[in-house]
Amino acid sequence: MEGNQNTENSGVQASPQENSSPNISFPTVGQPQKSSGAKTLLVIGILVLVAILGFVIYKSATSKGEALVEPTPIENQILGEENVNVTTPSPTATAKPIDKTQVSIQIQNGTGITGEAAYLQTALKDLGYTDIKVGNAPDQTASATVVTFGSSLDSAVVSELTLKLNSIYQNVTVKTATSPTFDAVIVTGLRKGATAKPSATPTPKPSVSPSASPSTSPTSTSI
Repeated sequence: MEGNQNTENSGVQASPQENSSPNISFPTVGQPQKSSGAKTLLVIGILVLVAILGFVIYKSATSKGEALVEPTPIENQILGEENVNVTTPSPTATAKPIDKTQVSIQIQNGTGITGEAAYLQTALKDLGYTDIKVGNAPDQTASATVVTFGSSLDSAVVSELTLKLNSIYQNVTVKTATSPTFDAVIVTGLRKGATAKPSATPTPKPSVSPSASPSTSPTSTSI
């Protein structure tokens, strides 16, 4: 029995020898969990950095676009619209053409030079005036032309007639009458380049000599 016990003891003692063999380590469950969490945090950090970088780039591009195109202030837009409405020109009425045939004109020859009134009459007819009367002025020694316009005569007619007279005569004097018989009365003076008509020299009257008294002697008669 002792032999059996020794054998059993030896068998029991052999098991510790078996346990003394090299230990083999196995990875624990906790180590893979730590590695996976670090990777997750790294990925999240990268995503956050990418998002921040994209936001910065977007803001930079937006700020540049706003700097290039500055919006017009609302106050200026309103004022501009008000100015456009205020300064809108109203349509002007078209001027009515003048009927020159209704303008009455009298021409008086004031120089004594034959044909002066008729000459001016022809010149004014070429402008479209047809109601023209001609005659002689009481004074036939005028050198300056005098024109008298009615106060109600159209200013365009006054300007046209005055311009025409200045182109023909040496000196032109313009007057205005409140209630004239004609719309325009013209007393002609000297034309440009003309000289005054010489005054006629009065011829001396022949002196009356006393006649001889008749003789009382008889006169013979021819046969």
